[in-house]
Amino acid sequence: MRSKLQSRQLLVLMDFTSAFLTPKIGHQSNNSVVQDCIVVLEYLSSSGERVRENIDFLCDCADTNKNDYHFVLTVWLHLFLFKKFADRFDYIDVWTDGGPHHFKTRYCQWMWHWLSVKKFHNRRISHHFFASYHGHSLADAHAASIKRTIRTEYNMSQLQRLNTTTLSIYWGPADANHLSFLLKKCCKTDIIVFSHIDRDPLLKPDPMPLVHIKRQHCFDYEDGKCYASELSSGALKKLFSFCLR
Repeated sequence: MRSKLQSRQLLVLMDFTSAFLTPKIGHQSNNSVVQDCIVVLEYLSSSGERVRENIDFLCDCADTNKNDYHFVLTVWLHLFLFKKFADRFDYIDVWTDGGPHHFKTRYCQWMWHWLSVKKFHNRRISHHFFASYHGHSLADAHAASIKRTIRTEYNMSQLQRLNTTTLSIYWGPADANHLSFLLKKCCKTDIIVFSHIDRDPLLKPDPMPLVHIKRQHCFDYEDGKCYASELSSGALKKLFSFCLR
């Protein structure tokens, strides 16, 4: 996606991809899949140049390695803390697909509202959804690069894995930390590995369902108010509010 950026605007593209681990020969791996939350940041530097940052968030705990609200919340709390969004930007535009388990949910939408109020000084955070069959975004391209790198490394290791010597047992990423070394061979990216993601039920709000959430293609949160629109441009916005149970 190539959009016209403005000063102190942050454009964020997010997507989840699955990285399959290959257990060492003779071993079984219960954590055979690692969820990778890909975040692509684009903004203008102080000199007006477009800057792009790729970040991969991995979880190294099999029990908490799920692409859900808790994962997304942990990622964004990390971003606000270490990337200093509130000090650097005036508004944030987030683009994702309509993932029904982690993005287009009432929990995720409540999260944007909470982040705008509590972490972003009531500034605007907008969540836009790509239309179905929209093609490939920058996050999709990064995910493809990751899978290509893992596949290449796997193919290159075939002779080693078939070798009868003890050397063969040492091949293969066994966990998210080992996987991060392979990801560094992709295009330039920062890799953050969470040892654990807190899934305390008290951390997850329980808002009432949003009316016709599947129809919406844009949500705006600003000055404590919430708006929904069926157009990704945010036109014909309708005011709504969250009602927590």
